Amino acid sequence: MAAATATGAKTLNYQTARLLAGGMGLAIIVVLAVVQSALHVEFPEIAAVLLFVPIFVALLYWDVVGGLVGGILASAVYVALRWSAIDSVGFGTVSGLVMQKAFAFIVFGVIGGFASRQLRSSLDKLDLYDQIDDATGLFNARFLLQETDLETARAKRYESVFGVSVVDIPVAWFSGVPRKKRDKVLKELGDLLTTSVRAVDRAVHAEDGSMHHLAVVLPETGPEGARIFTGKLTEQIVPWLEKRDIRGTGDLHTATIAFPEDEAELVRLRQKFAAIDEAEHPLHHA
Repeated sequence: MAAATATGAKTLNYQTARLLAGGMGLAIIVVLAVVQSALHVEFPEIAAVLLFVPIFVALLYWDVVGGLVGGILASAVYVALRWSAIDSVGFGTVSGLVMQKAFAFIVFGVIGGFASRQLRSSLDKLDLYDQIDDATGLFNARFLLQETDLETARAKRYESVFGVSVVDIPVAWFSGVPRKKRDKVLKELGDLLTTSVRAVDRAVHAEDGSMHHLAVVLPETGPEGARIFTGKLTEQIVPWLEKRDIRGTGDLHTATIAFPEDEAELVRLRQKFAAIDEAEHPLHHA
């Protein structure tokens, strides 16, 4: 059957981006300081390079305000480092150098802080509209909530039906499996589901720590059709996993929900997926 393919890039939250940017920035600054030291540059100039570190940290955490304050404080520290020269020859002799450094500190802090704020805003927006599961490439828990909302509204308005087929795989089945192999199997499992559904169906994966929840939203599908689909999907998944040495004790957990007959079951399923979505996107449930 034709598959509805969901593709997307892994969402990078701001905390991760901040750590990556901070690590890269710190590495560059340290390298520059080491090079200057090897070239026997005087200590105040080496220190001036290292003063970008606290500015960088401040702008990553407090954006423009942090960058500005960090730049001003770094300028004050640089003046202190140059105080002996200022005291000996007067401020006029070194004023150009001091002003140049102060300007660099403050501009770096302000521009970097603005860039940090824009990065946070962009990543938060991506996170807000994220509908793709990273592990499988299928749709995620948030999408299931939105899709079942849509299907419920449509079913009530047009007195139609829809179904949800659920297959739960215990996370324990993957215990002892190397991470690289587990990741590969989950990606391939996502491919399997996308080739096992109709173009109008929507396959979802979500994990809550104990189960890998696979759910397929089946528009215009009644109770009997949804049950048949769940049975066929289970019969397909079990041997597929066994061929890849993924098997544990007990059977897969399956469920078939037909709307409007099983509205209470649908509510419980949505509550489960809402909890997973909240764990995956805590900032948008605060």
